[in-house]
Amino acid sequence: MAKRLPKDPQKQTAILTAAMHEFAQNGYQASTDAIASTANVSKGSVFRYFKNKAALYEAAVDLAVANLQDNLDYTVWTDSDDLVSMILRATKYKIELSQRFPDEFALLLAVYQNSQAIPNDLRQKVFAVFDHWTQENINQMVDPVISHLDLRPDLDPMEVRRLLSMMMNQILLMAQQYLRQHPEVKTIDEMDELISKIKSYMDMIEHGVVQPKEKD
Repeated sequence: MAKRLPKDPQKQTAILTAAMHEFAQNGYQASTDAIASTANVSKGSVFRYFKNKAALYEAAVDLAVANLQDNLDYTVWTDSDDLVSMILRATKYKIELSQRFPDEFALLLAVYQNSQAIPNDLRQKVFAVFDHWTQENINQMVDPVISHLDLRPDLDPMEVRRLLSMMMNQILLMAQQYLRQHPEVKTIDEMDELISKIKSYMDMIEHGVVQPKEKD
C-alpha cells in the first residue's frame, strides 16, 4: 500500500485563497480548473486537500469569515453615541474593509444574498456560518450603542438590534453599488449624495415617517 504523503499547509492555504478569489468573482460556478491554476497546483491536488467542490466552497467561506473577524475593530461602533454617527462610521469602516478584503466581502455577500446557484444543503451550511458570525458581531457592535439610546419602553431591544443590523447591511450594499457607478470616488468623504441619504434614512428610523397628530 502506497504511503500517503503529508499535506503541505502552504499549498492548502494557496488553494483556499485561490478558491475564495474564484468563488468571489464567479460564484459557485467557478471551475476547479481555474482554482487550481490560480493556486499554481494541479487539479488533482485540489481534490487531495478538499474532497469535493462543496467542501472547498464551505472552507473558503470559513476563511473569509476568519480573515474579517481577525481584522475587525469594534471601537468603530462602540465609541459612537448615537445612531447617525454609528451608521456613518460603520459604513465608512466597512467600505475601507471591503477595499482591503474584496474577495472576502464579495464571497460573503453572495452567501448573504442566498445565491440559488449554491446546492441547497451547502447553502444552508454556509448561511448558518454567516448568520452565526453576524449575530456574534451584533452583540459586540450594536449593543453598546443601544445602551446609550433612550428607547421607547414598548420596544424589544433585540428587535432594535435586528433592525439596525439590516439597516447597516443595506447601507453597505448601497455604498458598494454607488462606488461601482462612480469609479472616480475613492472614499466615503467624497460620497455626499450617499451620506445625505443615510442621514435621511436614520432620521426616519429615529423619528418615524408619520406626522404626529396634534393634541386637542
